[in-house]
Amino acid sequence: MSFFSFLESIPSISSVVLKYYTEGPPKKSWDLRFHLAIAMIKDGLASKLSIEQIQEGFDTYFKFKTYPNITIKDVILDDEYRQKSKAHLEKILKQYVDVLDEKWKDPNDKGLHGEWQYINEKTSETDNVILYLHGGGFCIGSPKYVRLITIKFVKFADCRVFSLNYRLSPQNQFPAALCDSIAAYLYLTNPGPNAGFEPINPKRIILAGENAGGNLVFSTLLFLRDAGLPLPAGAIALSPWVDLTQSMPSKWDSEIDKIDFVPSELGYFTNVPSSPAMDEFYANTKVLADKIALKNPKIVSHPSFTEVPRFNLYCVNEALAIPYVSPMLAESLGNLPPILCQVGGDEKFRDETVLICHKASSPHEYQLPSYATKNFEKSPFKKPTNVILEVYDDMPHVFHMFTFSKPSQVAVKRCCDFIKRVSSIEDNNTSMIDIINEDIVSSSISVSSSFTAIRVGTDGMIRELNETDRDCLKWNEIGVVPKSNL
Repeated sequence: MSFFSFLESIPSISSVVLKYYTEGPPKKSWDLRFHLAIAMIKDGLASKLSIEQIQEGFDTYFKFKTYPNITIKDVILDDEYRQKSKAHLEKILKQYVDVLDEKWKDPNDKGLHGEWQYINEKTSETDNVILYLHGGGFCIGSPKYVRLITIKFVKFADCRVFSLNYRLSPQNQFPAALCDSIAAYLYLTNPGPNAGFEPINPKRIILAGENAGGNLVFSTLLFLRDAGLPLPAGAIALSPWVDLTQSMPSKWDSEIDKIDFVPSELGYFTNVPSSPAMDEFYANTKVLADKIALKNPKIVSHPSFTEVPRFNLYCVNEALAIPYVSPMLAESLGNLPPILCQVGGDEKFRDETVLICHKASSPHEYQLPSYATKNFEKSPFKKPTNVILEVYDDMPHVFHMFTFSKPSQVAVKRCCDFIKRVSSIEDNNTSMIDIINEDIVSSSISVSSSFTAIRVGTDGMIRELNETDRDCLKWNEIGVVPKSNL
């Protein structure tokens, strides 16, 4: 029985399972079904499987059957897209080459896979297209896992979805996932003669993703901007993990720890059992560490990065401040297309989501942290990005996956509304009124020229942010690795 099949059977759940969860939900708004879903994920994360077992079993555990009127079509992209992406990356990442594992340039897989999702007999070359980037901490996940979300977009946003199966770590280090994301974007905007479709206007493309996929949404936008490539119409980031230094207070809040399922460990995935993939990872890690020590690279960083052992499978500690690794630390998040960010009010990544939204909408004001903003005055990207921030009461990380819940349904509906609005804008003079929901326009919510931030109740009602939601903007350890939590 899959995880979601189990959820369907909860109304008749056995007394044994009920007894196991006798403490009840940590939030009054959670029903038994939601509580058990979170508890099961926590239990699953507590079991120490090898990284290969986690990767291989993920799609089996999170199995989701699609609707009969929706087509799922698996495709393998021609290698030309990766080659074009690699050429762009090599040019932009030249300054970081001393801290990168060069193996990303030679993919060890059987080609870049993705899947098209669309309603049968309704597909049109003029449809909007969502390039979806799944989450999973850069280590796990696939398009199959996120169909719970992507199929909703297909049904309710009148669009097609191209969901990417990018390379995972530890087998593939940064910037392998970013390379694949850019390759997929090039596939959509500049397809070869064998792709089977005409080039898609970037103004009909929306990037979207959750968790690490939300990171890739931001890092892909930054890279496209920096490389001078056409930008998409907009982007959606769901519970994005945009601070790989894990420096923000909500990540280590003991009260949130009772609610969210994101592990309270600095190096959770580096502590998995030994396996062929991990053994090779650690062997490569030593080689790369020796290379870095020899080169002594002069890149933006903080002493805290190297005061702790390597704790991330995606990149070395020295690379944490690279903007395409930790977008929250970018010198400027200006000049990007409109972005909708949704985050749980009781999840570990809340503070970094709040901060990155403020930084994007007010690049002059939030130039943080100080060690990563030395060249802001010379930056050509100072135009505020239009941002909508939605913080959902009582919700944990990526609550969108629990589609049986009211908050998930409300959030997905608001995403679909954003997709329709942002893709209908024909010029670059976008105003907030063009992209926000009617309920915000007709309420007492404050709307600035580039930023709207709301709290969404568990019943879907909206209000202003809580007074404490912006406390993280005053945090004086932004981008500093908290070594006491290793």
